Amino acid sequence: MDWFEEWFDSPLYEQLYADRDEEEARRLVNLLTQTLPLEKCSKILDLGCGRGRHAINLYREGYDVTGIDLSEQAIATAREKAEALDAEHLRFEVRDMRNPLPMKFDAIVNLFTTFGYFETEKENASVFDSIVQMLKPGGVFVLDYLNAAKVRRSIQPSDEGAFHGIDYKIRRYIKDDAVHKEIKFKGDGDHVEGTKTYSERVKLYELPWFKETMHDRGLVIDQIYGDYEGNEFNPDTSSRLLIISHLEEDGKSER
Repeated sequence: MDWFEEWFDSPLYEQLYADRDEEEARRLVNLLTQTLPLEKCSKILDLGCGRGRHAINLYREGYDVTGIDLSEQAIATAREKAEALDAEHLRFEVRDMRNPLPMKFDAIVNLFTTFGYFETEKENASVFDSIVQMLKPGGVFVLDYLNAAKVRRSIQPSDEGAFHGIDYKIRRYIKDDAVHKEIKFKGDGDHVEGTKTYSERVKLYELPWFKETMHDRGLVIDQIYGDYEGNEFNPDTSSRLLIISHLEEDGKSER
């Protein structure tokens, strides 16, 4: 089992990240609405949607949204949220992002660093092959990823805390051109009795890699932002790498 299959399905994952900033999600969605005009990009795929945080905010803006994620637990939570909203144009499906859906979308978004989880460069690059198959010609693809250059320089090696009587310690380090995170929980309750350890790993790709890999698949970069306010990307200071692109009409790029 890959690390993300075990960790993302754990109830501890949901509890550890329960306080993720909804205001941050709304800022990103506000930026997306400027990039994805509703009259042209009404049908959106949230690729690696997690528990539906961004998909639901996009739905509230009037988009028809499909979300896919490999985590069964994440999709179950997202579906509960959709049912509570009685949302007709919001749906979620358990699916590997390397396995394209048999339909086309006006836009595809991959948000909050849900990229770079796979072991090899070939597997990670294949996500773009999936995107191209699901994107209408001229359709928009948005990638929201960490700023790898900044992570390399300023990684926080450790932190710790507690929630619901469970203590946790996080250790971070860079190895084999990836940022690794080890999360150790200690408690005496329903979700952890004694200690339990999970891991995360995200490959560190910088902008030139994305430019080449996307170009080879006919994805033309239109805009690069460094944060959710739409400021210019700076590899030294930017908090994010946010790439706005579109698929060429003929599906191929010209070199």
